[in-house]
Amino acid sequence: MLDSNGNTDKKSIINSGYGHGGDIYKFKEEMLDFSANINPLGMPQTAKNSIIAAIDKFDAYPDYSSRKLRDALSKFYSYPADKIVCGNGAADLIFRICLCFRPENALVLSPTFSEYEEAVRISGGNVTYFPLKEEDNFDVNSEIVREISDDIDMVFLCSPNNPTGRAVDLRIIEDVLEKLSKTGSLLVVDHCFIHFMEDEDSYSAMRLLKKWDNLIVLNAFTKIYSMAGIRLGYAFCSTREMATSVQNTLQPWSVSSVAQAAGEGAINVEFIKKTKKYISENRKYLSDELEKLGIKVFPSQCNYLLLKCRSDLADLMEREGILIRRCGNFRGLTDSFFRIAVKSYEDNQRLVETIKKVI
Repeated sequence: MLDSNGNTDKKSIINSGYGHGGDIYKFKEEMLDFSANINPLGMPQTAKNSIIAAIDKFDAYPDYSSRKLRDALSKFYSYPADKIVCGNGAADLIFRICLCFRPENALVLSPTFSEYEEAVRISGGNVTYFPLKEEDNFDVNSEIVREISDDIDMVFLCSPNNPTGRAVDLRIIEDVLEKLSKTGSLLVVDHCFIHFMEDEDSYSAMRLLKKWDNLIVLNAFTKIYSMAGIRLGYAFCSTREMATSVQNTLQPWSVSSVAQAAGEGAINVEFIKKTKKYISENRKYLSDELEKLGIKVFPSQCNYLLLKCRSDLADLMEREGILIRRCGNFRGLTDSFFRIAVKSYEDNQRLVETIKKVI
């Protein structure tokens, strides 16, 4: 909606229920979008080729269980295909997991991705928050284990966490699993940004799936393969029974034929390696340059940075044609926090110069 001056009515945006980045559609002019954390290298050409090759098959219903895609994921991750569930993005799977297991009391980080809380509440549960401390760079520490009371039946850990960019130590994840196993409770680890990490293997919870039967690990094609508009996520379940239960909560065709074809073509270890190097170099440049401007930049391990700056920074940047993510709607953060994606050197340079201009 527009106000009397023809500008976007901010109140209508708040009331719309949408509280994420990437809302480029509300602007008449083209905006440089730093508010969504998408791989700046774009969608792999192999994914585009796969879509084109399958285009004549799109008149048929999609495979309701994404068999070929699950087989491709199984081969790439060395994990059984019958323990993998595909969905309409990771967000879809978060809601499906909550609808499937109906947690009465869930523990989530603060701040973190808001869809965990929303999914728990929509499925009828209550939420307890584990506050992360600014002075600790919002790292998750071992205190979280002590905060898991016997009535907590589900825990969500985002690693690397959104919007902080900080990954959770595997020893802490395993301690959480052990605590939850005593009450038959479930841990959901969201790894949607883990492929951007240089030291991904040191933080991956995938290795814990064979040891524990109360774990689900989420991932998606959205960020790493720059496929946000296609909507494709996947979940690794520690048991076949768990995977079947989650699958049965999905509507029959939750993953389109286009998404399945794109996913099969996108999976590429060399592309991920190239991305890690690209992000690492450009993240350092962004962080160093912003700190020179007196902006508080929190250390990140993936493809975005959390900043602390003057509270009107996003408004000032929008006037210059650049979107950044306001973080005031993250529980535990204020209007002085912002998240920016790591993009190409040229785009990052424009961001720095624009911030220098407006502050």
